[in-house]
Amino acid sequence: MDIQPLRENPVALFDQELVRANRVASRAEETKRALLKNWSLFERWCRGRGVPPLPAPLDAVEVFLLYLSERHLVRGRNGRAERIGLKPAAIAQALWAINTRHRMAGHPAPGDFAQISTALAGIKRRRGSRKKQQAPFTIDHIRSIPFPDTLKGKRDKALLLVGFAGCLRRSELVSLRAEDIAATDLGLRVFLLKSKTDQEGEGAWIDIVRATRYPDYCPVAALQHWLDAAGLQSGPIFRALGKGRSPRLGEALSPASVDAIVKWAAGQCGLDPGQYGGHSLRAGKATYLSDKGKSPMLIARHGRWKSMDMVLTYCRGETARELAGVY
Repeated sequence: MDIQPLRENPVALFDQELVRANRVASRAEETKRALLKNWSLFERWCRGRGVPPLPAPLDAVEVFLLYLSERHLVRGRNGRAERIGLKPAAIAQALWAINTRHRMAGHPAPGDFAQISTALAGIKRRRGSRKKQQAPFTIDHIRSIPFPDTLKGKRDKALLLVGFAGCLRRSELVSLRAEDIAATDLGLRVFLLKSKTDQEGEGAWIDIVRATRYPDYCPVAALQHWLDAAGLQSGPIFRALGKGRSPRLGEALSPASVDAIVKWAAGQCGLDPGQYGGHSLRAGKATYLSDKGKSPMLIARHGRWKSMDMVLTYCRGETARELAGVY
């Protein structure tokens, strides 16, 4: 039996909503937010100048990148103007969004052309391309915080301790679910459905070890106290709270909410909140393990890093400590 070629338009054979949903599902939530935010900014800029955003002329993309570098007004969370011009890393992310949107529509990515890559290289060279690293936030910091005996206090304490103990990213923290917790002899295991390095959703079990040196700041106990106080048996673990004496549980916290909680905690320790964020817990665990003499291999396995080079970027200060006293 001969196989006949498909004569109909293959696109017409499928539900377009299913095609769209499948494309959307290929990306993590934070990735989709970054894509939408940057692409929307480019679309508005193009409309204001009568330029088609898709496919975009290379000259327009080049001028847009320079606009972001030199003239774009950056506002803080409170809406107030902070500075003029984005940093090179943010401009590179904007170009990534433009490239991605073009590829999804079947057009060549502007960033693949020498004109655009040269423009971005020039911006980085003029403005500098040093990456901002959030300062590490460790168990020593958490132990100095007087958490109030309230529902919010229990939640924030559990979130900080679990995030630190599990070496978790902020997106991983907010994705944790009560039904994905299993008790072990040493503490708990929590299941991560997805993470930054596991976009296919295979999942991974993460160990949360019971504290023995600081029992009052044990992540296992703190998590159990929060779950009991909130009456949570299923669904997202870390949730928004309403205001009032008996605050109602809301939806799962956003990654931005984790940032806000860590910044609050940093302020409680007398630190500059601007240097800290959601990633500080992950950086803090890697730094803390390095300080305790744990091997980079263990740190990489615990933090689920695939590259040892990445692990070394988190082991901050290790070189200076090893060199101390040699001359």
